[in-house]
Amino acid sequence: FAKKTDGMHECCFNCNICPDGTYINITEDPYECINCKETEWSAAGSTSCNLRELEFVPFTDIGAILIMVGAWALVVLTVAMSVLFAINYNTPVVRSAGGPMCFLIFGCLCLSNVSVFFYFGKPTGSSCVMRLLPFLLFYTVCLACFVVRSFQIVSIFKMAAKFPKLHSV
Repeated sequence: FAKKTDGMHECCFNCNICPDGTYINITEDPYECINCKETEWSAAGSTSCNLRELEFVPFTDIGAILIMVGAWALVVLTVAMSVLFAINYNTPVVRSAGGPMCFLIFGCLCLSNVSVFFYFGKPTGSSCVMRLLPFLLFYTVCLACFVVRSFQIVSIFKMAAKFPKLHSV
């Protein structure tokens, strides 16, 4: 607790608890809370600061395992859909879904899911790059493909509504 003088007498004071990130040094200055350094921390009412410890989510953590299993399930599901589309490539359903663009979407979804595995363990320079770069790049391509396909569908229906004879030719 830091001593705050109460009134004009030096002998009367109130005790105020030092907030988080500060401490009191009674031998130096019992009247003011001292801020901890940026690499240190302290709880409210502390008399000293502690060094910060870096903590990383290990690969063996149950939450990490569940997330990685989910990511693998999405990768397997994406590959299975790609195989299903490849087998039925010449069908009208696959053609109307986007044809070759579907494989680009599936590939980008699969590669963006792989970036999940770089979020666990102690980070390195390359793992930090692999966390964000594949996800941003491949997910952006995937979303761009969805936008292009949506534009194609809207354009086809608008054209069919304005020029119905053109559609029957």
